[in-house]
Amino acid sequence: MTSANRDDILRAPSITEAEVAELRALRGDTARVTNAFLIRLAAHIARAEAEGVINPARHFAQYLGVQRPAVLTYMRMVRNRSLTPPRY
Repeated sequence: MTSANRDDILRAPSITEAEVAELRALRGDTARVTNAFLIRLAAHIARAEAEGVINPARHFAQYLGVQRPAVLTYMRMVRNRSLTPPRY
């Protein structure tokens, strides 16, 4: 493994296509997001941060097809609703 590959791994969350599909399904096509979606997203972001991912909100915005401020808003919603993601 070259250092460039190692850096790419550290900069991208280790999330499977199935997990991305689950997040998209939980988010749905409506403007209203569910607590289930927020909790799963928060858990994935917490895991990415623990893995040393730089700017995980940018990655998850790309996965979800939204802009980065939307992901940051989702994370504020988690905090404001006092939702606790499961620990990995």
